[in-house]
Amino acid sequence: MLTKEQIIKNLKKIKIREKYVIIHSDITGLIFQDFSLDSLWKIIFECFGKKKTYIFPTFTFNLKNKIWDYSVTKSEAGVLSEFFRKKISKRRTIHPVHSVSIFGKNISKVPKHKSLSSFGRESIWEWLCNSKDVCNIGLGLNLHGGGTFCHLSEEKKKVKYRKYKKLNLKVIGKDKKIINKQFTYFARNPKFKKLENNWDKCEKDLIKNKLLEKFIFPENKYQVIKMNTYKVTNFILKKLDKNPHYLIKK
Repeated sequence: MLTKEQIIKNLKKIKIREKYVIIHSDITGLIFQDFSLDSLWKIIFECFGKKKTYIFPTFTFNLKNKIWDYSVTKSEAGVLSEFFRKKISKRRTIHPVHSVSIFGKNISKVPKHKSLSSFGRESIWEWLCNSKDVCNIGLGLNLHGGGTFCHLSEEKKKVKYRKYKKLNLKVIGKDKKIINKQFTYFARNPKFKKLENNWDKCEKDLIKNKLLEKFIFPENKYQVIKMNTYKVTNFILKKLDKNPHYLIKK
């Protein structure tokens, strides 16, 4: 188990110049004595910067009751994400699969998610990938678990191994009114269900091109990855132009 001081020391080595920070998280290796999610959040907030605007994925994939509610539906993107949604966030975007929750200095400059698709035009993810001022952090994760924004490139290029899936759900907004719109998700095409994304290869390419940094805590080998969303998105888009199956295992 790490001490609080060790966590602070390691996180402070990660320098973030961007104003906006997306955080994916698996906090298994960040447990310390007298641990609480509130105290961990305060450490992250202090180390990464109090003037940043923070964005946590608050994804949901298992809506058994077929209802997505802005205020009630829990995040399935980790316990820190759910804590952020309930206790810290001032706003949640509206999409029944790939919503995010937001808090921070420049929250008013973050546009609303207007797209019916997760990563479509005028989606929050399009804005996050088009902005040069967004840093993506994966706490305890590799590219596979900590780089959701990479899927935008697949949707933008309309890769054949994915297709739009209609989400037959009841969506309830912040004001408790039902949103009568057909939301979609660019999901895996059943015709290509045997294909798998090759995130390991992509991660190696990003490291080679100095687009992904890895930070390893010496005490317990806990890993943190850091990327600029704009630079990585453009790298992957160029790769997909040359090879539409770049992100797929051969």
